[in-house]
Amino acid sequence: AAIYLMGLKWQAVVGLFSATTVTAINFFLKTLIGRERPTNDLVEVVTHLSEFSFPSGHVMLYATFFGYLFFVTYITLVKGMIRRILLFVWLALAILIGPSRIYLGAHWASDVLGAYIFGAIWLIVTIYIYNWGKKRFFVS
Repeated sequence: AAIYLMGLKWQAVVGLFSATTVTAINFFLKTLIGRERPTNDLVEVVTHLSEFSFPSGHVMLYATFFGYLFFVTYITLVKGMIRRILLFVWLALAILIGPSRIYLGAHWASDVLGAYIFGAIWLIVTIYIYNWGKKRFFVS
C-alpha cells in the first residue's frame, strides 16, 4: 500500500502479485512433497507447527518479497544514504529469516535452502514480469 501511495503503481501491483503467488506456490510444494517438520526427539523445537516443512514458507516469501523490494529500491531511488539503508534492511531481512527458522526448530536446513532456491527463482520471474509490463503499459 505504501508503494502504491508513493505513486509507484506498477511496482505495487507486481509486488502484491508476487507475494500472493509465492504463497500459493509454497502451499502447492508443501502439499506435493509432504515432508514432516523437525521433532523434539531430534532438535529443540520452540513452536510446534502442523503444516508440512519443505520448503519454508517464511523464507520463500522473504526471499521473493524483500528481494523484490531490494530491486525496486535499487532501480527507483537515487544513490544516497536512504537508498543504502533500505538496501541493507531488505537484504538483511531476506538473509536472516533462514537461520532463524532453523534455530527455532521449525525447519531443517534443507527446507531453508530449498526455499531460498525456489524464492530466488520466483524473484527472477517477478522481475521479468515487472520489466515486461513496464515496457508495455508504462511507456511515455
